[in-house]
Amino acid sequence: MHSIIGFSSLLASLTAVCLALSIRAHLYPWTVRAAWSWMIAALLALTMNAVVSLPLVEAGGALVSWTAWFAATMLLTPLVTIPGARRPGIFAWHWFVVLPLVGVLQLPAISQLYGNQGRSAIEVSAPAVMGIVVVLLMSAGALLGTRSSLFAIVYATGIGLLLIPRTTHTSFSALVSQSAPLFILFAIRSYRRNVLQQTTRLQMASTKSQRLRIVIELFSGLYGISWAHRVCVRINQFGQREKWTVQLTATGFKRPDGTEPSDEELQQPHGTFVWVLSRFVDEDWLRRNTEDMPGQESV
Repeated sequence: MHSIIGFSSLLASLTAVCLALSIRAHLYPWTVRAAWSWMIAALLALTMNAVVSLPLVEAGGALVSWTAWFAATMLLTPLVTIPGARRPGIFAWHWFVVLPLVGVLQLPAISQLYGNQGRSAIEVSAPAVMGIVVVLLMSAGALLGTRSSLFAIVYATGIGLLLIPRTTHTSFSALVSQSAPLFILFAIRSYRRNVLQQTTRLQMASTKSQRLRIVIELFSGLYGISWAHRVCVRINQFGQREKWTVQLTATGFKRPDGTEPSDEELQQPHGTFVWVLSRFVDEDWLRRNTEDMPGQESV
Protein backbone atom coordinates (compact mmCIF):
# COMPACT_ATOMS: atom_id res chain seq x y z
CA MET A 1 0.00 0.00 0.00
CA HIS A 2 2.78 2.39 0.93
CA SER A 3 4.54 1.77 -2.40
CA ILE A 4 1.33 2.26 -4.40
CA ILE A 5 0.56 5.57 -2.72
CA GLY A 6 4.19 6.62 -3.05
CA PHE A 7 4.39 6.07 -6.79
CA SER A 8 0.91 7.56 -7.27
CA SER A 9 2.04 10.69 -5.41
CA LEU A 10 5.18 10.95 -7.52
CA LEU A 11 3.15 10.66 -10.72
CA ALA A 12 0.66 13.23 -9.41
CA SER A 13 3.48 15.66 -8.62
CA LEU A 14 5.01 15.34 -12.09
CA THR A 15 1.60 15.72 -13.74
CA ALA A 16 0.91 18.80 -11.65
CA VAL A 17 4.17 20.36 -12.89
CA CYS A 18 3.05 19.86 -16.50
CA LEU A 19 -0.37 21.37 -15.79
CA ALA A 20 1.21 24.34 -14.03
CA LEU A 21 3.38 25.02 -17.07
CA SER A 22 0.26 24.91 -19.24
CA ILE A 23 -1.62 27.31 -16.95
CA ARG A 24 1.28 29.76 -16.91
CA ALA A 25 1.31 29.75 -20.72
CA HIS A 26 -2.43 30.47 -20.82
CA LEU A 27 -2.01 33.35 -18.36
CA TYR A 28 0.76 35.07 -20.30
CA PRO A 29 -1.03 38.49 -20.51
CA TRP A 30 -1.79 38.54 -16.77
CA THR A 31 0.59 39.59 -14.00
CA VAL A 32 -0.69 36.65 -11.93
CA ARG A 33 1.43 34.38 -14.13
CA ALA A 34 4.24 35.24 -11.69
CA ALA A 35 2.37 33.22 -9.06
CA TRP A 36 2.50 30.23 -11.36
CA SER A 37 6.25 30.57 -11.72
CA TRP A 38 6.38 30.10 -7.96
CA MET A 39 3.88 27.26 -8.30
CA ILE A 40 6.23 25.39 -10.63
CA ALA A 41 9.09 25.78 -8.14
CA ALA A 42 6.78 24.60 -5.32
CA LEU A 43 5.66 21.55 -7.29
CA LEU A 44 9.29 20.62 -7.93
CA ALA A 45 9.82 20.74 -4.16
CA LEU A 46 6.73 18.54 -3.77
CA THR A 47 8.18 16.13 -6.32
CA MET A 48 11.43 15.99 -4.35
CA ASN A 49 9.47 15.07 -1.24
CA ALA A 50 7.55 12.39 -3.17
CA VAL A 51 10.85 10.86 -4.33
CA VAL A 52 12.51 10.71 -0.92
CA SER A 53 9.28 9.30 0.58
CA LEU A 54 9.39 6.22 -1.64
CA PRO A 55 10.19 3.02 0.30
CA LEU A 56 12.79 2.08 -2.30
CA VAL A 57 14.79 5.24 -1.59
CA GLU A 58 15.06 4.47 2.13
CA ALA A 59 15.67 8.11 3.04
CA GLY A 60 16.02 9.02 6.69
CA GLY A 61 13.23 10.56 8.69
CA ALA A 62 15.06 13.88 8.85
CA LEU A 63 15.22 14.23 5.07
CA VAL A 64 11.61 13.13 4.55
CA SER A 65 10.23 15.45 7.22
CA TRP A 66 12.28 18.43 6.06
CA THR A 67 11.32 18.06 2.39
CA ALA A 68 7.66 17.83 3.45
CA TRP A 69 7.97 21.04 5.48
CA PHE A 70 9.87 22.76 2.66
CA ALA A 71 7.24 21.71 0.11
CA ALA A 72 4.43 22.99 2.35
CA THR A 73 6.24 26.31 2.70
CA MET A 74 6.88 26.63 -1.01
CA LEU A 75 3.25 25.80 -1.86
CA LEU A 76 2.28 28.96 0.02
CA THR A 77 4.31 31.16 -2.32
CA PRO A 78 1.84 31.19 -5.26
CA LEU A 79 -0.98 32.28 -2.95
CA VAL A 80 1.19 34.93 -1.28
CA THR A 81 2.29 36.28 -4.67
CA ILE A 82 -1.28 37.00 -5.85
CA PRO A 83 -1.92 40.09 -3.64
CA GLY A 84 1.22 41.74 -5.03
CA ALA A 85 0.71 40.71 -8.66
CA ARG A 86 0.18 44.15 -10.15
CA ARG A 87 2.14 46.80 -11.97
CA PRO A 88 4.23 48.44 -10.67
CA GLY A 89 5.63 46.63 -7.67
CA ILE A 90 5.45 42.94 -8.44
CA PHE A 91 9.24 42.60 -8.72
CA ALA A 92 9.72 44.13 -5.27
CA TRP A 93 6.97 41.89 -3.89
CA HIS A 94 9.03 38.82 -4.73
CA TRP A 95 12.11 40.11 -2.92
CA PHE A 96 10.55 41.81 0.09
CA VAL A 97 7.53 39.60 0.82
CA VAL A 98 7.67 36.14 -0.76
CA LEU A 99 11.34 35.26 -0.28
CA PRO A 100 11.51 36.56 3.34
CA LEU A 101 8.37 34.53 4.11
CA VAL A 102 10.04 31.35 2.86
CA GLY A 103 13.16 32.10 4.87
CA VAL A 104 11.31 32.82 8.10
CA LEU A 105 9.15 29.71 7.85
CA GLN A 106 12.23 27.53 7.21
CA LEU A 107 14.12 28.70 10.29
CA PRO A 108 12.43 26.34 12.82
CA ALA A 109 13.07 23.27 10.65
CA ILE A 110 16.66 24.22 9.85
CA SER A 111 17.46 24.91 13.51
CA GLN A 112 16.15 21.45 14.47
CA LEU A 113 18.12 19.73 11.76
CA TYR A 114 21.24 21.56 12.88
CA GLY A 115 20.57 20.69 16.50
CA ASN A 116 20.12 16.94 16.00
CA GLN A 117 22.68 16.74 13.18
CA GLY A 118 20.04 15.28 10.85
CA ARG A 119 19.71 12.10 12.92
CA SER A 120 15.94 12.32 13.55
CA ALA A 121 12.80 13.69 11.95
CA ILE A 122 11.98 17.31 12.67
CA GLU A 123 9.08 18.12 14.96
CA VAL A 124 8.15 21.71 14.26
CA SER A 125 6.52 23.52 17.16
CA ALA A 126 2.85 24.45 17.20
CA PRO A 127 3.54 28.21 16.78
CA ALA A 128 5.55 27.51 13.62
CA VAL A 129 2.76 25.36 12.21
CA MET A 130 0.23 28.04 13.12
CA GLY A 131 2.33 30.51 11.14
CA ILE A 132 1.78 28.46 7.99
CA VAL A 133 -1.90 27.93 8.81
CA VAL A 134 -2.53 31.66 9.29
CA VAL A 135 -0.81 32.55 6.02
CA LEU A 136 -2.72 29.78 4.27
CA LEU A 137 -6.11 30.87 5.60
CA MET A 138 -5.52 34.52 4.72
CA SER A 139 -4.24 33.87 1.20
CA ALA A 140 -6.48 30.98 0.16
CA GLY A 141 -9.48 32.63 1.82
CA ALA A 142 -9.26 35.51 -0.67
CA LEU A 143 -10.23 33.09 -3.46
CA LEU A 144 -13.35 31.82 -1.71
CA GLY A 145 -16.55 33.10 -3.28
CA THR A 146 -14.97 33.12 -6.74
CA ARG A 147 -14.69 30.52 -9.50
CA SER A 148 -11.44 29.41 -7.84
CA SER A 149 -13.16 28.39 -4.58
CA LEU A 150 -12.75 24.66 -5.23
CA PHE A 151 -9.09 25.18 -6.09
CA ALA A 152 -8.50 27.11 -2.85
CA ILE A 153 -10.21 24.52 -0.62
CA VAL A 154 -8.56 21.43 -2.12
CA TYR A 155 -5.15 23.13 -2.44
CA ALA A 156 -5.25 24.21 1.20
CA THR A 157 -6.19 20.65 2.18
CA GLY A 158 -3.15 19.33 0.30
CA ILE A 159 -0.85 21.71 2.15
CA GLY A 160 -2.44 20.72 5.44
CA LEU A 161 -1.75 17.05 4.77
CA LEU A 162 1.94 17.81 4.28
CA LEU A 163 2.08 19.22 7.80
CA ILE A 164 1.05 15.89 9.33
CA PRO A 165 4.14 14.48 11.11
CA ARG A 166 5.99 11.66 9.33
CA THR A 167 7.82 9.86 12.06
CA THR A 168 8.07 6.49 10.24
CA HIS A 169 7.55 5.20 6.72
CA THR A 170 4.91 2.72 7.89
CA SER A 171 2.71 4.91 10.07
CA PHE A 172 -0.81 5.88 9.08
CA SER A 173 0.11 9.55 9.33
CA ALA A 174 2.87 9.04 6.77
CA LEU A 175 0.41 7.47 4.31
CA VAL A 176 -2.07 10.32 4.77
CA SER A 177 0.64 12.95 4.40
CA GLN A 178 2.01 11.21 1.32
CA SER A 179 -1.35 11.61 -0.44
CA ALA A 180 -0.98 15.40 -0.46
CA PRO A 181 0.21 15.54 -4.12
CA LEU A 182 -3.06 13.91 -5.21
CA PHE A 183 -5.02 16.79 -3.66
CA ILE A 184 -2.67 19.37 -5.16
CA LEU A 185 -3.08 17.79 -8.60
CA PHE A 186 -6.88 17.81 -8.31
CA ALA A 187 -6.80 21.47 -7.26
CA ILE A 188 -4.61 22.51 -10.19
CA ARG A 189 -6.76 20.56 -12.64
CA SER A 190 -9.86 22.38 -11.41
CA TYR A 191 -8.06 25.73 -11.79
CA ARG A 192 -6.98 24.92 -15.33
CA ARG A 193 -10.48 23.77 -16.25
CA ASN A 194 -11.92 27.05 -14.99
CA VAL A 195 -9.42 29.13 -16.99
CA LEU A 196 -10.14 27.18 -20.17
CA GLN A 197 -13.89 27.45 -19.65
CA GLN A 198 -13.63 31.21 -19.24
CA THR A 199 -11.50 31.40 -22.37
CA THR A 200 -14.13 29.55 -24.37
CA ARG A 201 -16.89 31.76 -23.01
CA LEU A 202 -14.92 34.87 -23.93
CA GLN A 203 -14.38 33.66 -27.46
CA MET A 204 -18.08 32.91 -27.89
CA ALA A 205 -19.43 36.13 -26.33
CA SER A 206 -21.37 38.24 -28.81
CA THR A 207 -21.79 41.56 -26.96
CA LYS A 208 -19.45 43.94 -25.19
CA SER A 209 -21.43 43.53 -21.97
CA GLN A 210 -20.92 39.77 -22.01
CA ARG A 211 -17.21 40.09 -22.70
CA LEU A 212 -16.71 42.60 -19.89
CA ARG A 213 -18.63 40.35 -17.52
CA ILE A 214 -16.47 37.35 -18.38
CA VAL A 215 -13.27 39.37 -17.95
CA ILE A 216 -14.24 40.65 -14.49
CA GLU A 217 -15.31 37.13 -13.44
CA LEU A 218 -11.99 35.78 -14.70
CA PHE A 219 -10.15 38.55 -12.86
CA SER A 220 -12.01 37.67 -9.65
CA GLY A 221 -11.03 34.01 -9.97
CA LEU A 222 -7.38 34.86 -10.64
CA TYR A 223 -6.83 37.60 -8.05
CA GLY A 224 -9.46 36.94 -5.39
CA ILE A 225 -12.59 38.59 -4.11
CA SER A 226 -10.74 41.42 -2.35
CA TRP A 227 -9.02 42.68 -5.50
CA ALA A 228 -12.24 42.29 -7.50
CA HIS A 229 -14.10 44.42 -4.96
CA ARG A 230 -11.41 47.10 -4.98
CA VAL A 231 -11.44 47.25 -8.77
CA CYS A 232 -15.24 47.56 -8.85
CA VAL A 233 -15.18 50.35 -6.25
CA ARG A 234 -12.44 52.21 -8.14
CA ILE A 235 -14.26 52.04 -11.48
CA ASN A 236 -17.61 53.00 -9.96
CA GLN A 237 -16.01 56.10 -8.45
CA PHE A 238 -15.42 57.31 -12.00
CA GLY A 239 -18.99 56.39 -12.84
CA GLN A 240 -20.43 58.51 -10.06
CA ARG A 241 -18.31 61.47 -11.07
CA GLU A 242 -19.08 61.13 -14.79
CA LYS A 243 -22.78 60.23 -14.34
CA TRP A 244 -22.74 56.83 -16.00
CA THR A 245 -26.02 54.97 -16.42
CA VAL A 246 -24.31 51.71 -15.35
CA GLN A 247 -22.17 50.43 -12.51
CA LEU A 248 -19.69 47.56 -12.29
CA THR A 249 -20.55 44.56 -10.12
CA ALA A 250 -18.90 41.17 -9.60
CA THR A 251 -21.01 39.92 -12.52
CA GLY A 252 -20.29 42.75 -14.94
CA PHE A 253 -21.79 46.13 -15.74
CA LYS A 254 -25.45 46.56 -14.80
CA ARG A 255 -28.09 49.25 -15.05
CA PRO A 256 -29.64 50.40 -11.73
CA ASP A 257 -32.55 48.02 -12.35
CA GLY A 258 -30.14 45.09 -12.79
CA THR A 259 -30.59 44.68 -16.55
CA GLU A 260 -27.76 44.30 -19.05
CA PRO A 261 -26.63 47.57 -20.70
CA SER A 262 -26.22 48.10 -24.41
CA ASP A 263 -22.86 48.42 -26.16
CA GLU A 264 -23.48 52.16 -26.58
CA GLU A 265 -23.89 52.65 -22.83
CA LEU A 266 -20.58 50.92 -22.25
CA GLN A 267 -18.46 53.11 -24.52
CA GLN A 268 -17.32 55.46 -21.76
CA PRO A 269 -17.09 52.89 -18.92
CA HIS A 270 -15.09 50.61 -21.19
CA GLY A 271 -12.15 53.02 -21.35
CA THR A 272 -11.99 53.29 -17.56
CA PHE A 273 -12.32 49.52 -17.22
CA VAL A 274 -9.32 48.99 -19.49
CA TRP A 275 -7.27 51.67 -17.75
CA VAL A 276 -7.84 50.27 -14.25
CA LEU A 277 -7.26 46.62 -15.20
CA SER A 278 -4.15 47.44 -17.22
CA ARG A 279 -2.22 47.15 -13.95
CA PHE A 280 -3.04 43.45 -13.98
CA VAL A 281 -3.26 42.47 -17.65
CA ASP A 282 -1.77 43.73 -20.91
CA GLU A 283 -3.82 46.60 -22.29
CA ASP A 284 -3.63 45.29 -25.85
CA TRP A 285 -5.11 41.98 -24.74
CA LEU A 286 -7.91 43.77 -22.92
CA ARG A 287 -8.83 45.86 -25.91
CA ARG A 288 -8.72 42.93 -28.32
CA ASN A 289 -10.96 40.85 -26.10
CA THR A 290 -13.48 43.48 -25.01
CA GLU A 291 -13.84 45.97 -27.87
CA ASP A 292 -14.33 43.73 -30.89
CA MET A 293 -15.04 40.06 -31.29
CA PRO A 294 -12.05 38.38 -29.59
CA GLY A 295 -9.69 36.27 -31.64
CA GLN A 296 -8.72 32.70 -30.92
CA GLU A 297 -6.28 33.51 -28.11
CA SER A 298 -5.56 31.93 -24.80
CA VAL A 299 -6.27 33.88 -21.65
